Amino acid sequence: MVILAIAAAGILLPFASAAAVQVEGARQTLAANLASGLMEKVLLSEPNAILTTYADYTEADGAMLDTLGNPMTDSVYDGFSRSAASQPATVASVDLVAVTVEVDYLGNKMTRVTTLVGK
Repeated sequence: MVILAIAAAGILLPFASAAAVQVEGARQTLAANLASGLMEKVLLSEPNAILTTYADYTEADGAMLDTLGNPMTDSVYDGFSRSAASQPATVASVDLVAVTVEVDYLGNKMTRVTTLVGK
């Protein structure tokens, strides 16, 4: 009986490990999509409004909005939150706005996207 249990564990362990890796990959993909969606929302704003609207912007778990401003209520988004920060930046005497979007899952950083926007 003990040998059978050890053999079964040896067979099932790789499958359980693969399932955990697959779930983590799905979370990473969703985090990247959420970051892209918020960055798109920021970039669709007027350049001067980016500094005021997205200087310290946060969407908490359960309060994220899509690009049209509708709540994202699907359970797949549970545990995710995202934020945006913007600040003035100058590159080679050109005034720009640096925008950073971060996505967290259960308080852990999943992804960060940064770009520069012309004023």
